[in-house]
Amino acid sequence: MFSPSKYSRRFHNKKTTIQRTPARKLVLFEVAGETYAIAIERVQRVLTEFTPQGTLEGGRSLVKIDADLITLLDLSRLFVTPKDSQEERSYLIVCTLTNGDRIGIPLQDLPAILDIPEDHFAEVPISYRQGKDSKNTAPAAVEKIITTDAGTVAFYLNLDKLLD
Repeated sequence: MFSPSKYSRRFHNKKTTIQRTPARKLVLFEVAGETYAIAIERVQRVLTEFTPQGTLEGGRSLVKIDADLITLLDLSRLFVTPKDSQEERSYLIVCTLTNGDRIGIPLQDLPAILDIPEDHFAEVPISYRQGKDSKNTAPAAVEKIITTDAGTVAFYLNLDKLLD
């Protein structure tokens, strides 16, 4: 005969605890051959229609979103890349900074959303950060290095430092 208390105890005694590494939900995307990641909480939305205005030499421009003008940042200028990255930009990630300002990041491909375990985050090596001039150092916006389960290496960005 079935007894609920016996049933519960039987499974309770055999219960195993699985320790899982906490994960962060990130938005991953590629720009000029490099993979970047940002916290999903910082992403407001992804647009497919936008028109950049007033492009500056450093890759910054403006874009009108709703009634606001926001800064558009071309991340292909973040690292020195061997190829000229004048690729077609079909998507725009609209992100919020800590101070409430918004920025846009144009992308060629639709970004992906992944859960990345905390133990996949690594510090940026000191030797990678150091250089004789600013062109030979990792940008301050690169906060961590991430390795995905698929083996992809991504640069985790601190969006607030992108404008420095």
